[in-house]
Amino acid sequence: MKEFELIENIFKSASMASIEGRQDLILGIGDDCAQVQVPHGQHLVFSMDTLVEGRHFPFDADPAAIGYRAVASCVSDLAAMGAKPAFFTLGLTLPDSDPQWLSAFAEGMAELAEPIGLVLVGGDTTKGPLTISLQVHGYIEPEFVVSRAGAKAGDDIYVTGVLGDAAAAVPIVTGEMMVKGDLYEHFYEAYWRPESRLIAAMALKRVVSSMLDLSDGLVQDIQHILKASGVGAHIDSSLIPMSEMLKQWQPDAALQLALTGGDDYELCFSAPVSAREEVSLITQTLHLPCTKIGQITESGFTVEGYDGQFEGWQHF
Repeated sequence: MKEFELIENIFKSASMASIEGRQDLILGIGDDCAQVQVPHGQHLVFSMDTLVEGRHFPFDADPAAIGYRAVASCVSDLAAMGAKPAFFTLGLTLPDSDPQWLSAFAEGMAELAEPIGLVLVGGDTTKGPLTISLQVHGYIEPEFVVSRAGAKAGDDIYVTGVLGDAAAAVPIVTGEMMVKGDLYEHFYEAYWRPESRLIAAMALKRVVSSMLDLSDGLVQDIQHILKASGVGAHIDSSLIPMSEMLKQWQPDAALQLALTGGDDYELCFSAPVSAREEVSLITQTLHLPCTKIGQITESGFTVEGYDGQFEGWQHF
């Protein structure tokens, strides 16, 4: 399949590329540029992620799973800002243009993109080692923009969901370790289908002081908040939320995986003590597990009950 046939038959024809009914999207796939009208009173926020075969996902992985995870990891950045998803572009480098692979990949992307209103509006394709670059765009009210720079000494520190399962899954999805049954299903899902925390983030943005998504490990990622905000933090490792399956399967490694493993795409945020009741109300209403794990301090960074490494995922 040639490049323009690929665009026309696989991506332009996909329902996730339809701009019908969208007042903000004027022109989508098929021209030199997409055309967007940002809704009045909103700010446009955007982020870009690149995934490389053999580095970010295994060789010969399920293309539908790759597509879903690619969207999920990028959308997580929108959640970290409390933004509403709007549209995305796709840069795709392919070793060959296999229509079957491409159809499954597009279906995987659409499975997450469509329900959250994320429309594919353009991109580029070229030949080479399999590399996927997504740029996601979203809208947010300027008065509710959340960044990493607002944490204050005395604020509580929270994380959503459980940590460590995705990191524990890596040897399973790469084939280095063989497990069966419920164990396989649980960790396969944790790695390939991370939960989108968009709804929670859009509700929490009114009460949090800072927020980010956990992609490279809690102890590494939270230091971005500390640096941007000019503060420190104290975390109690006994409070770190982990799945029962992880604790039973990897009892000796569970805590290190939860603190440094990465790929969880959960939210980590700080909020004033006065917001405890509201944070609880929001997360309970959404049936979202949310755990207070520590407190922002004036300076320094300590993790009580943990003496392992503080470094998470490194690209270089």
